[in-house]
Amino acid sequence: MAQFETSAGIEEITGKLSKKQSLTTRQKHWHYPDGRVFGCGPKEIYAQQARDYKRHPRTAAETAQHSRWVAACQEAARIAKDTTHPRYAEMVARHAAQLHGTPDPALGKKRICQFGNFVRAVLVREP
Repeated sequence: MAQFETSAGIEEITGKLSKKQSLTTRQKHWHYPDGRVFGCGPKEIYAQQARDYKRHPRTAAETAQHSRWVAACQEAARIAKDTTHPRYAEMVARHAAQLHGTPDPALGKKRICQFGNFVRAVLVREP
């Protein structure tokens, strides 16, 4: 992905400028589980091209990975939105620990800043 600078008047513009355009701009904002922003990523621009699944269907491995990912996303949404969920406190503690320098055993040295993304990454790697 390319990074870019904007002029003062258009700092907050993100997304596509028209439906026909393939270039998309974004800037990621990293949040604590309670919603407070603690950082922003660089401004990025990238080209999106949709896959034609009729011409190039998923392989068996891609289908299995997709199924694991869908299940992890659904469970992560339940965990992140329900503070009384049995795993919420565990995930918040693990997320905070890996943010402050202690690598998570499921993720290795990789640091994931957004709470929802962290929960999904942990869940998809669990057996």
